[in-house]
Amino acid sequence: MHEHRGVLMTGSGRGGRATVMSVEIRVMTHEDVRDVSALADRLVGDDYYTPALVAETMERSTLSDQVFSYVAVSDGKLVAFRFVLPPGRWEHGRGQALAPERWGAPLEKTAYFQSCFVDHAVMGQGIGRRLAHRALADLKALGARAVVAHSWKESPHGSSLRYLTRLGFEAVAEHPEYWVEVDYTCALDGKPCHCTAIEVVLNLDQWTPPEATS
Repeated sequence: MHEHRGVLMTGSGRGGRATVMSVEIRVMTHEDVRDVSALADRLVGDDYYTPALVAETMERSTLSDQVFSYVAVSDGKLVAFRFVLPPGRWEHGRGQALAPERWGAPLEKTAYFQSCFVDHAVMGQGIGRRLAHRALADLKALGARAVVAHSWKESPHGSSLRYLTRLGFEAVAEHPEYWVEVDYTCALDGKPCHCTAIEVVLNLDQWTPPEATS
């Protein structure tokens, strides 16, 4: 939830075991706007991503006609999305706090992982990881040197930070009440949100696509 919460294969079969569902990872389009907004409302709180803000964020995610935000679709249903802002298309996340002196790369060469939401019904099956790997590969090909994100400290069992560190991100700063000025109803606090963000960074110069290591 918040900036980061999280199919490869999932479903519910006999005995509670997962059944196979095919999932497509693709670039986000304008036809996805309302589904993206609805998924965010369910997971993080009403109006965190209004349809208008989804469209605006998607525009900021576009550089030289290439879109750097992605969705996961299963059986025609949008089950996850990942917003990414490429270098030169962002100055801060949903909150204002940043620690650029700890990134190891200049802002103009740094991308931003803004949000990743995965439907609860299909969590834990690798969709968030697949969305991230697609984004990181595209950013590395673009020439970005680093990626910054803000992890939700209060996420259940530390899942937000755990997800990002498994991708290779390292924590560099902590920002209390990071989302306090965002006009939405937090699933934990109501309005305003008093949650804390952990700022993390990934060095793309040292990142290798998973398929290259297999």
